[in-house]
Amino acid sequence: MIGTFDLAIYDAQSLAGEALLSVLEESHLEPGAIYPLAAEPEADATVAYKGTELDVLNAMAFNYADADLLIIPVGSQVNPEILNLAIEGSCRVINGSGESEADFYLAGLTDEADLSDDNEVALPSSPAALMLQVLKPIQEAVGIDSVNVMASLSLAESGQKGIEELRGQTIDLLSGKPVKKKLFDQRIAFNVLPQVGELAADGTSTIERQIATELGKGLHQDDLRVSATCVRVPVFFGDSLAVHLDLDRPVDGQTIKELLANTQGVELAAADEMPSVETVAGKDVIVVGRIRQNPEHADQICLWIVGDPVRCGAIQAMSVAEILLKDFLK
Repeated sequence: MIGTFDLAIYDAQSLAGEALLSVLEESHLEPGAIYPLAAEPEADATVAYKGTELDVLNAMAFNYADADLLIIPVGSQVNPEILNLAIEGSCRVINGSGESEADFYLAGLTDEADLSDDNEVALPSSPAALMLQVLKPIQEAVGIDSVNVMASLSLAESGQKGIEELRGQTIDLLSGKPVKKKLFDQRIAFNVLPQVGELAADGTSTIERQIATELGKGLHQDDLRVSATCVRVPVFFGDSLAVHLDLDRPVDGQTIKELLANTQGVELAAADEMPSVETVAGKDVIVVGRIRQNPEHADQICLWIVGDPVRCGAIQAMSVAEILLKDFLK
């Protein structure tokens, strides 16, 4: 089937959509046709793919029977009616919107056979996606009782508007001009915003609740205790996560390094290296550094995780697409 399929990409003009097209160009997959979609495309809107310009089509008016597969990039917001139209058109869906009830898939963590019967496959869309590949081998080896994470999130998740706001405010400040605020209530340049997403009555934000849900689902551990705090930082691309784990038994830092050494998609930083988003922006791997055992509590491990969620999300979507095309799309 690979090489004879037609592909629709929702939100194709977004940063995540552009990353998907870039990863697709680098892969060995060769769609017969590509249909870039948007909720409300502007007239004459196009996206680039392999040196050609593809017209962006209206997602609500598109005939999904023309495509074998629809990919909704990680972090995109999508009208549920579009999902219904795709399934009615016998078009399978890879959904990274974070609003799917379908089962998760992550390369290296989930049995490929689990994809065989589902019309829709979900991808984790919160910072949980960066953590799951790191936490899964630890959970399987020693067990995890609780996760506490402080997530410093870049502007990439906010799309091109977030990138432009940071760039514009930085230029204004350095030029001594008044700062214009559009996307955020507070200035983002040279600042840290202690809220990402809407707040619930209990003070938690949407993305903090999503982290807890996706970690529990991804690790198949309903009783996992998760405490998450997300802040927005003035960084264009790449997220940084300070993760503290309560394990089921004491394990030292060296053991954790050995567990992660051969984990797909994960790279261990050298002992004298302090990984930052500068080292991972635009790259395919999640980098883990500063692995250490709490000297006061031997069953606690601290990790520093950095990754480019836009790039990593696109790679995960393509890995699912390849499995579906090879084994299950007939």
